[in-house]
Formats: sequence, C-alpha cells, structure tokens
Amino acid sequence: MQTFDVALANWYGEQPSLCVHSRTCGSALALEHNGDLYSCDHFVEPEHLLGNIGDRHMLELVDSPRQRKFGQDKHDTLPRYCLDCDVRFACHGGCPKDRFDTTSDGEAGLNHLCAGFKTFFHHTDRPMRTMTELLRRGQAPALIMRRYADADADRPHNAPCPCAGGRKWARCHGRPVATGQP
Repeated sequence: MQTFDVALANWYGEQPSLCVHSRTCGSALALEHNGDLYSCDHFVEPEHLLGNIGDRHMLELVDSPRQRKFGQDKHDTLPRYCLDCDVRFACHGGCPKDRFDTTSDGEAGLNHLCAGFKTFFHHTDRPMRTMTELLRRGQAPALIMRRYADADADRPHNAPCPCAGGRKWARCHGRPVATGQP
C-alpha cells in the first residue's frame, strides 16, 4: 500500500513520502554503529561516505554539497528514454540502485523495474486521477471504492471486463471471491 501512497502523491503534485519515486533522493541516509554516515541506505560504500558524526555535526554532513549532488544525480543521470517517458512524473526513474539495464538505444542507466513501473502507472492512471480529483475537492480518496462498487453492481455479467484482459466480466474481475469459509 505504501507504493500506492507514493504514486498518489505524484499525481496530486506533492512530494512522495519515499525517495524511490521522488524527483531526487538523498533523504534515506545510513548511519553505521561507528558514526559513519552514508548518502543512502542502498549505497553503504566508501564512495558514498559523507563522514563521521563524531568528527562533524550530522546536519553539516546531511546538508553538504556532496549529499545534495548525490540527491540531484538521481534526476540528472536519467537516460533519454526516461526523460521522454509519459509516466516519468510518477516514476522519476525509480531508485538509482536498480538502474543497471540499458535502453533499446544502448544508453546505460535504465531501471531494471522499468517495464513493471510503466505497466503499473498506466494501469492506475485513471483511478489516480479520480482520487486526485476527490482530494482537490476536499473528499477522501477512498470514496473511489464506492464509485467502483456502484459501477460493478450495474455491469452485465457478459460485458467485457474493464481491465481489458479480453475476458467477460463474470469470468474475470466479476467472479465472486472465495472467502475460504464453507
């Protein structure tokens, strides 16, 4: 559910709570038992060591030009494929730790999870826009569930399923969910 919250923030135009789908990163630092502070919990490596909090104040390390560059590099190192992507506003290239694939043009830096992110963000675009609309009107985004339930109740069983999977509603998302109880 946390990914959903992060995605909704991007549709709404707010800063997500997690850096994975933020425009920049650098707020998930790693502090080791010996006081060493690293740029990110995914990059606890010598080249990302900011310093030791026993030698310099932690706020100084967090606000250092090196750490700001680390965060900005998330955006500045995106391949052209990502910069031209229609869902970049929601994805922002994902976490740099996962950018080890190459684009179809051979450019390095494509997120290994790109295809899944694109599928997810395209699939959720309509509900995200609906929830954003609800939020802008001061209503709870959870009201979308009532809209879907009402639409499902009125849908004929032999109608095509709205998921576009090619099956009829009754044989796809319209079939009763087994509860595991007799």
